[in-house]
Amino acid sequence: MPKLLVVATPIGNLNDMTARMREALEKCDLIAAEDTRVTMKLTQVLGIHKPMISCHRHNEDAKKDAIIERMLAEDLTVALTCDAGTPGISDPGEALVAAAWEADIPVEPVCGPSAIVTALSVSGFDTRAFAFYGFLPRESKSMGEALKSIKSAGVSPAVIYESPHRVVELLSHIARILPGARVTVCCDLSKKFERIDRGDAGEIYERLKHMDNVEKGEYCVVMDFDADEAQQAPEAVAALSPEMLLAQELLSGKTMPEATDALKAQGVKRNDIYRARLRIKELADRL
Repeated sequence: MPKLLVVATPIGNLNDMTARMREALEKCDLIAAEDTRVTMKLTQVLGIHKPMISCHRHNEDAKKDAIIERMLAEDLTVALTCDAGTPGISDPGEALVAAAWEADIPVEPVCGPSAIVTALSVSGFDTRAFAFYGFLPRESKSMGEALKSIKSAGVSPAVIYESPHRVVELLSHIARILPGARVTVCCDLSKKFERIDRGDAGEIYERLKHMDNVEKGEYCVVMDFDADEAQQAPEAVAALSPEMLLAQELLSGKTMPEATDALKAQGVKRNDIYRARLRIKELADRL
């Protein structure tokens, strides 16, 4: 019976290759690759020799039906790959996957690396809900409008991919349009020269602007705008320190999570609440 394997591949470090990824590439009959030259380098390192067909953003719609017909006619197991990471996640693949479902061909995920999840994991932001936007428009005005739209959507953190040639401009827009936003800027995740910068968007913009090798590598940017300066705490709240506010809530009988939620509802910034919790815990440990 034909089968489509959606095979994730390392985003940089080949040691992230799992035994199951290797097995999928070894056992498939055909590899549908975003770029056959890139995938061939990987299979050569693994000592795997399989026929390949290109299936990228510009030809996927035209090729998907022929690939499906061949799978059905020849009973083929096809491994779908992209250049790095997981197919279909801001990479080609969704059209072939959809066509396989429509043809009643089983689709099996062979999970692995994803720059989105990897960047979120080191961001230190609350990721119980997040949004992914891929690449923003290239034109400066459209990029700014896209950032405003992301802020209006209200889901934070938000993850963006960006090229090394526009990442400084992106940070400039974030610092201007989302004052107070925090960012985690990841470059070349899992590779030899991996770099991760975290802090206020304006601060990171200044840092990258003066960095000699900023235009090298691939960027994944995580934005957290819950701390946006536009969301100022009410005057009554601002009059008391976060520690005092937190202590009041705890003394009223609330648990620490309940007290934390109460301060968030009053407009206290999440970073300030976190620091207040640490200070109160330090005081309690001394008693």
